[in-house]
Amino acid sequence: MTGAAAGLGELATTALDWIGEPWGSGFMRRAFAEAVLCGASAGALGCFVLVRRLSFLGESIAHTIVLGVALALVLGLPLGLGGVLVAVATAGLTGAIAGDRRLSADTATGILLPTLFAAGIALLAVTGGGRRLDDLLFGSILGVEEADLVLAALVALAVLVVLGVAGKEMVLVAFDRAAARALGYRVAMLDAVLLTLVALAVTSGLRAVGSILLAGLLLGPPLAARLLCRTFWPMVAVAAAIGALSGMAGLYLTWYLAIGAGPAIVLVVATAAALAAAVGSALRAREASGDGAPAG
Repeated sequence: MTGAAAGLGELATTALDWIGEPWGSGFMRRAFAEAVLCGASAGALGCFVLVRRLSFLGESIAHTIVLGVALALVLGLPLGLGGVLVAVATAGLTGAIAGDRRLSADTATGILLPTLFAAGIALLAVTGGGRRLDDLLFGSILGVEEADLVLAALVALAVLVVLGVAGKEMVLVAFDRAAARALGYRVAMLDAVLLTLVALAVTSGLRAVGSILLAGLLLGPPLAARLLCRTFWPMVAVAAAIGALSGMAGLYLTWYLAIGAGPAIVLVVATAAALAAAVGSALRAREASGDGAPAG
């Protein structure tokens, strides 16, 4: 019995050492903070993107902010500021183009995504910023700085405040725009607020996973949460938790397996979605079996 207890104690110590080892590094602590903040913000906002079928727009913003970063480098502005401005501009242009009844939001996104993304790549090449291209495309969360953490924290706070103040109205707009208009809500303004928040979250997440993989962080956690939750607000909470935990788990893979942080985080998100699909399917099958059983 004593030997078994000693073995369990040794195993627990090893597990704690394994969990705690990455936290001994300052750059990893900053990376964990960035991953949690960005994952939670993207997961929560992604629920609105998912239910409003704006997934293509989210991916478009994730790609077009490369142009914002390139412009910021040329003009000597903070990279985050350039990314936010172009992300907001992308959302605004998408809305303006889709305002023409002959066109759809998907058409607008299909025009803007390749155009602005190509412009960003070309500008980086012309100005000698090509060495940053890998970081922009695939992320560089291990090199996160204090300014990046401040931006991620401000975005997370903005998401929390806006959802607390106008969350009910934003949910109504997402599910029933006609009812929202009938009740006198300013639908266009609520749309602008949502798109601005998405733009901010995408910009802050650029450092975490890069523009190529950002759509996975924005849409993966909400997809997993939707498979598990019956109502919207629990879905938002679960998606935020999945986003944050996936960021942390991905960084552990990076530390121990030397996998790129951005791909590792997105692979964990994909795994979470697959597990959620399996669990959701099992629960539905169990409920169907229970419903079909004769009453006792």
